[in-house]
Amino acid sequence: MPNDFPSALDSTPPVLDKPKDWSSIAAAKRAARDALIPEAWRLPNKPEYTDESSPAYLLDVTGVPASCGILTTDELTITDTPADEILRNVHSGKWTARAVAEAFCKRAAVAQQLVNCLTEICFEDALKRADELDAIFKETRKPNGPLHGLPVSLKDCFKVKGLDTTVGYIAWCNEPMEEESLLTTILRETGAVIYCKTNVPTAMMIAETYNNVWNRTLNPYNRRLSPGGSSGGEAALLAMKGSPLGVGTDIGGSIRIPGTCAGLYTLRPSLGRFPTLGARSGMAGQEAIHSVNGPMSRSLSALSTFASAVVSTQPWLRDPKSLPIPWRPTALPSTLCFGLIADDGVVRPNPPVRRALAATAAALRAAGHTIIDLPPLDHAGGDDLRRQCFLADGGTSIKKVIEEGGEPWPAGLREYGEKGTPHPTTYEMWQIHLKRTAWCQRYLAHWAATRERTGTGRPIDGIIMPTAPYAAIRHDKWEYVGYTAVWNVLDWSAATVPVLRADPAEDPADLGYTPRNILDEHAWKEYVPDEYEGGPVSVQVVGQRLEEEKVLALCQVVEKSLREAGYRYEEIFGETSK
Repeated sequence: MPNDFPSALDSTPPVLDKPKDWSSIAAAKRAARDALIPEAWRLPNKPEYTDESSPAYLLDVTGVPASCGILTTDELTITDTPADEILRNVHSGKWTARAVAEAFCKRAAVAQQLVNCLTEICFEDALKRADELDAIFKETRKPNGPLHGLPVSLKDCFKVKGLDTTVGYIAWCNEPMEEESLLTTILRETGAVIYCKTNVPTAMMIAETYNNVWNRTLNPYNRRLSPGGSSGGEAALLAMKGSPLGVGTDIGGSIRIPGTCAGLYTLRPSLGRFPTLGARSGMAGQEAIHSVNGPMSRSLSALSTFASAVVSTQPWLRDPKSLPIPWRPTALPSTLCFGLIADDGVVRPNPPVRRALAATAAALRAAGHTIIDLPPLDHAGGDDLRRQCFLADGGTSIKKVIEEGGEPWPAGLREYGEKGTPHPTTYEMWQIHLKRTAWCQRYLAHWAATRERTGTGRPIDGIIMPTAPYAAIRHDKWEYVGYTAVWNVLDWSAATVPVLRADPAEDPADLGYTPRNILDEHAWKEYVPDEYEGGPVSVQVVGQRLEEEKVLALCQVVEKSLREAGYRYEEIFGETSK
């Protein structure tokens, strides 16, 4: 790679006078980002890459990085490698941090041109940092922290000094950050190489990924499908192997929904396990339901590696919301009992999701574990509590920033302000909090009561359920987040394990089904088998509050059982699975 990036630009965007027209601001931001991709890394303007109307247009573009000729054989090997193996190779001296960083910068650049997943690019700074790490290693023969030399991508809401943090708002363009989020600082301290940030929906409050600044992110497995949201840019980049490890945020499913849409392992932790200080919010001050951040990867082991590295820095000494809990090894009983929620009682899962859940349950039973049906406990009520909390300010927080930027309202955000929503009084908000606490207490009792049914002498070890009622869905069609959001209301730990991809031959539509409500009808009508083809599907693994280590251990059991049953990640989603 040439040492000199595009000469007129460095990794810090210039501070520009804001034009009055919002579209001019957005166009300038996108042009500045695109100019940071070196000419040698740019794809040719072929119809299979760029022309959606062409018969040659590729829907599944996950194979393009290996065929386009931009990456060398060695770089393809590096980017096909799981995060933990990358760390072993760098820490042993087999690979340099520079070689690894350059490989992922190039692959991220290719991914951007195909699925529009990046917001801010800092490739040049990343390569300089990789060189510094290599110099330290050469002198000491020791890695500079547990993540030494590992490229890590960040959702756009994490502040990186010198880069914008727009969160999809026009009003927040061209305001480079002077300070960094605590997590960004910790990742640097542990040796990670920060090289890019990834796209989100406006305010990060839509289960889709589009905004007026960066436009829409596409799903690499089928570009006519969504990568989910709000961590959709992160998910698309990871699915393209443009990152070995990314960090997203989750307030209603924003890590797990993209996890299922892009075939990823993801972890939504309880508040306090990982630091949130200094991240930018689309609805700052909303703390009835907390946003948390967590890891995303094509590698299950990478989630524990991230967690252990971050927690080892004792973030509770710098973040008042972090809890002083070390990362704790977890041993599970040899025989487990899972509670199975096959349907949350609100929206029936579509055929690919039901097939994935049935395959997972069968694999666990074949491995000697027990599955019991677990009736959902008022998930409609739990999701309604989530909605009341999110809309408690009448949409004012979002509306103020939308109006400041003079931009049109994204369709998925209209209920947050354009149509107007009621403002509860302080007293009324306190009543919502009381209802939430009562609902959470009921769910604790619901879990505890399973002791009488498991046959193990203890309650269920975890819950297996859909991550969403949909496989990766068509753009602008996501309507229901209840499968993930109820666990945000509870603040319980939850993760995703990829299982399969939608197949029209195996997942025919239920033509005779009678929907139970409007949301259920939407999901039923939306499922058109041929349109969904190739869309990834995961299952969700749920534990109780602050059980992140246990949940990841349960995911290992699920992943091993699926593998033994023939559902091998590398065959379904491409290389990288451990």
